[in-house]
Amino acid sequence: MSTSIVRPEEWTADSNKVITISLVRSDGTTVGSAFHPQFTYPIFGEAESIYGFKDLAIELRFGSTDLVPYLKVSYSEKLEDKEVLAGVIEKDKEQRCQDDESGDGNEVDGNYDKEAQDSDNPGIAMREFLPKGVFTEEQQWLEILKDAERTFTPPGELVASYSRNKSTFEIWRAPISDENQKVLHERMQIFVLFLIEGGSYIDADDDRWRVYTLYEKSTDGVYSFAGFTTVYSYLWYKNAQIYDSSTKLAAESDDDFFKLYQRRRISQFVILPPFQGQKHGAQLYNTLMDDFYKDSLVKEVTVEDPNVAFDDMRDRCDMERLDKIGIWNDDGFTDAPVSKEWARFAEAKTKIIPRQFQRLMEMALLRRLKKSDGIQYRKYRLQVKQRLFKHNKEALKDLDKFERIEKLDEAYRSVEEDYYRLLSGVPVPENFPEQEAVVPEPLAEIAPDPRLKAKGKGKHIQFELGENDNGVKRAKLE
Repeated sequence: MSTSIVRPEEWTADSNKVITISLVRSDGTTVGSAFHPQFTYPIFGEAESIYGFKDLAIELRFGSTDLVPYLKVSYSEKLEDKEVLAGVIEKDKEQRCQDDESGDGNEVDGNYDKEAQDSDNPGIAMREFLPKGVFTEEQQWLEILKDAERTFTPPGELVASYSRNKSTFEIWRAPISDENQKVLHERMQIFVLFLIEGGSYIDADDDRWRVYTLYEKSTDGVYSFAGFTTVYSYLWYKNAQIYDSSTKLAAESDDDFFKLYQRRRISQFVILPPFQGQKHGAQLYNTLMDDFYKDSLVKEVTVEDPNVAFDDMRDRCDMERLDKIGIWNDDGFTDAPVSKEWARFAEAKTKIIPRQFQRLMEMALLRRLKKSDGIQYRKYRLQVKQRLFKHNKEALKDLDKFERIEKLDEAYRSVEEDYYRLLSGVPVPENFPEQEAVVPEPLAEIAPDPRLKAKGKGKHIQFELGENDNGVKRAKLE
């Protein structure tokens, strides 16, 4: 077959679309709906394409209880000519480069040698990321599922249960060193690659990892896997004085380590698509935080590289939790500017890292601001801008003073708008004063400093309106 008569699009498949994932019961029915992965580049390269097959379909099914995998690869025709296959890949690469230059496609800097190798047998490529013992015989696999449904209990200990949509859900916690958990983790970790951009496997031989799994439990006691999160424990070095001669600086064993003060880091966080949109993520996150809050050895909680959706959920969950424990009713929580001493006290009490707590504190202050109190609103803006400047100091330090002011003002307005968006999803605490929306004041348009004009800046520049001691509006440049 000549390369010139081959249409590359007929032999090129989008790996995100041809892979179908499902959770299956022993009777062959699917839990919820089957779904496609969001990402497959760890398996098939940056182009996320499989070459050399027509009508390619890859079915990856998991037993809904203990995630025993079954893999089926099917196609109507395979391109056996390696030279022609290489031509198909090269033409696809050229087309992608053209799309990149025109802005019509996603930038791809793929390893096409890897893609050619993986395309030769996509089933083998998939197996490299799956545990040993993947089934290819469906009936044999379904029989295994029957045994699991009769005997399976999630590894570890039950830490929380709740009801949602007339169903019962349970959250279990187990160390990665638990043999049953290790087996389960080998099966479920591929969801990290499929559903988390930039996700990678953890070191399952490091006993500092803990795994929280989420399961739906039927009325007859059968479990269906719904999601999981992994958590790592670090030593907490906030104050070195706590590690004096009476306390070990380093743990001689894992048992010793878990007797020392710790920082917990939430790493991977996955809710499977059939269970998304039902607030299971918020429930799992709140269970984690409740678990950490009760543990006197846990001093701080961090999150590893959260995406935007996780950040939103985290902000709302944290805000609602702090409302419930009454941290904003503390006498030390004053109007802006809030004292740094109280903020440090509250961070330690809630185990929330400083930057996250500062944002929550700013939301709490904004929520109770009154539009009529212009002086307090100005103090609030200055407190937020001080944090923004400190956090973005490296990016702002080389800017002219007037440009810094403008950039900070733009950043503040974006932050305020986002705070209102987040607060709209947080229940208002009981007995909370009626909220009054704060309308940002207009910016002052003033003649620029001659230095800006000399640098070719525009005729006018905007600054935040401030007040002098007499209450007169002026453009604040400090």
